[in-house]
Amino acid sequence: MPNLLEHQVSAYMRFIPFSLPSLASGALASLILLSQAGPARAIPEADALKKLAVIPVFLITNEQGSPLPIPQGDKLVLPMFMEQDRAQKELEAFNKANPTAKARVIPIPMNLANEKVNEINSKLTDKKLIAPVISADADFTKAVEMLRKQGVSEQQIKEGLSVPVFFSKPFITINTPKGTKAVFFMSYDDAKKAADKITGTKVELLAADITVALGQIIEQKQDQFVFYPTQAFFKLMQEQQQQQPAKAK
Repeated sequence: MPNLLEHQVSAYMRFIPFSLPSLASGALASLILLSQAGPARAIPEADALKKLAVIPVFLITNEQGSPLPIPQGDKLVLPMFMEQDRAQKELEAFNKANPTAKARVIPIPMNLANEKVNEINSKLTDKKLIAPVISADADFTKAVEMLRKQGVSEQQIKEGLSVPVFFSKPFITINTPKGTKAVFFMSYDDAKKAADKITGTKVELLAADITVALGQIIEQKQDQFVFYPTQAFFKLMQEQQQQQPAKAK
């Protein structure tokens, strides 16, 4: 599955002749959930958030699939891990501390995870649920390094970098059923591999926070962007395909 999409990306990669100053300048935001307030946009916020469906996050839940947040003072913390292995390690620690909990790790698309967090918060009265997205350490470290080179201050990075995304200048694009789209990558390695396949044009890789990418998607007059599916997404799709023939039998 990954090889197929990588082949498609290689075959259809091209550039679109524009840049995003707000991204390149390193403007950062600190919350993954965007505000509902503000003027009407050409691309609704809900449509932008749906693009996160190709980014699975892994949550610790009970047997029924309900999230198991960790109490911390007046807050409940529900980590959403982008790496399954890291989520499993946290599950092991959780099970040691809570041997009767019968917890497990389940994947859920990031957009649906955000909806779940909003739903839970709407029902809470004395506490607030915080759900930080835990990216791969290597990607976060690389994003910090790149943002420094982009002229972003240490204070801005500390306050604004939550979930790193990577993109290129000019943008790498791929063909989709809805036309040619510019790509945001959740993994630096994926962005680097895509950039390395480009010949004849100098490609500069840059970093930003995911909220900046979502904000830019919404600000456009047309639907111009997609998120590149993560390797975890490919793995889950492959597992589902393997399970379908077994169920049919």
